[in-house]
Amino acid sequence: MKGKSGFTLVEIMIVVAIIGLIVAIAVPSFLKSRRDAQGTTCSAQLEQIFSAIEQISFRFAVKPSGAWPAGQPAQVLIDTYLRGFSILDNCPSSGTYAVGATVTDAAGSIIVPTCSLENADPDGDGIVNREEGLHVHQRSLLNGVRNPVFTFAS
Repeated sequence: MKGKSGFTLVEIMIVVAIIGLIVAIAVPSFLKSRRDAQGTTCSAQLEQIFSAIEQISFRFAVKPSGAWPAGQPAQVLIDTYLRGFSILDNCPSSGTYAVGATVTDAAGSIIVPTCSLENADPDGDGIVNREEGLHVHQRSLLNGVRNPVFTFAS
């Protein structure tokens, strides 16, 4: 028996259990990081959409809620100001964008770009994406309420 070397079944099972424990701890952390990154990307794209609407409004001297210049669809005009994505693309988490959506709250009716996942709770912790600062246009909020200073009042 002196010449035999190797691992016993118990030692191998302990190593597999330790690896399984590490994976069980690490995977949820990576998934949350991915979800947060997608939400942040969506917020950045909403910021680009908002800036595009601002630029179009200033260039053509129109309110975003009014008629778009020269009868062009809003999507065509907005896409000319966006880099790396189209207004018709889904957000990174498969939500959809709404441009020129009128949101009515305590500050009145205001027009901001929104994402359909703004009020979703993907991890089931009772905190929606909007409260976590994900999938929302940051400048349009002030203490969780739409801020008319940084949005287009209709």
